[in-house]
Amino acid sequence: MFKRWFSFPAVRFASAALVIVALVLAFPGTRALAGELLNLFRVQQVQVVPVDFTGLEQLTGDGNLGNQFTELISDSVDMQKEPGEPVAAASAGEASQLAGFDVRIPAGMTPSQINVTDSAAFTLTMDRKRVQALLDEAGRGDLVLPASVDGAEISVQIPASVSVAYGTCPRPGSGKSGNTEQSTTERRYPDCVILAQIPSPSVNAPADLDIEALARIGLEFTGMSPEEAAEFTSTVNWTSTLLVPIPRNASIHEQVSVDGVTGTLIQRPADDGPQFALLWVKDGIIYAISGLGSNSPQAIEMANSLP
Repeated sequence: MFKRWFSFPAVRFASAALVIVALVLAFPGTRALAGELLNLFRVQQVQVVPVDFTGLEQLTGDGNLGNQFTELISDSVDMQKEPGEPVAAASAGEASQLAGFDVRIPAGMTPSQINVTDSAAFTLTMDRKRVQALLDEAGRGDLVLPASVDGAEISVQIPASVSVAYGTCPRPGSGKSGNTEQSTTERRYPDCVILAQIPSPSVNAPADLDIEALARIGLEFTGMSPEEAAEFTSTVNWTSTLLVPIPRNASIHEQVSVDGVTGTLIQRPADDGPQFALLWVKDGIIYAISGLGSNSPQAIEMANSLP
């Protein structure tokens, strides 16, 4: 679950389909300004949105629909810069030099790993006809993409990021997907806590691209009614809000005071493997602390001890 929620230190494009999920659900950060190409998205706050992942799993699965979606993304995405494999750093100072921003680590705690993932950049050219055909095949022909989507180019630049691990943790990128791997991870790394930090990505989109309409379609596809999606999108500041999708009815979340700002604490109180994550934004940097177990106060203590 956390690999899907909080891939800030990775954003590694292990699955091209997740790039689209990120665009629709996490980075709808541009708004129309007539005749201009936008570069306005800067994360200032985090907002949680509960969704039903059933539709997304259908698109990212191994079936015919999933294969078509993967082919669509492969044809639509032009990678200008690959992030490469994470590089180990010996200290926060070395990580700062590699990443290009000041890396913060909790006072009085010694990391077991510090890894830096290089920046990445890609451009997505949207094919309305093919995307609409996938929605129709998925049984959601009621979701009609706006005409402004066709041929629209969306460019995304993702800065270098840093993952600071405490306890016994796997190397970034070493895990596999699936429930079996998740349960194995919970057994092998029960004390693992990871602090991820990354400067805000930037998203460029054509001025006439209706981002709010795309967001409503994405939210309806993930379980919201048209009325719920319209109400939700009307409350979001699309130039400064990072949307974080969480499984509907499987997690709880609340706002907390942390690191001098307001953060969001998310918990999955499952009997077989509770998990927690804390997200906040400060001075243009997105932070996330995630771990296994139910000791979520540890995340708040870590965040409040950052220099």
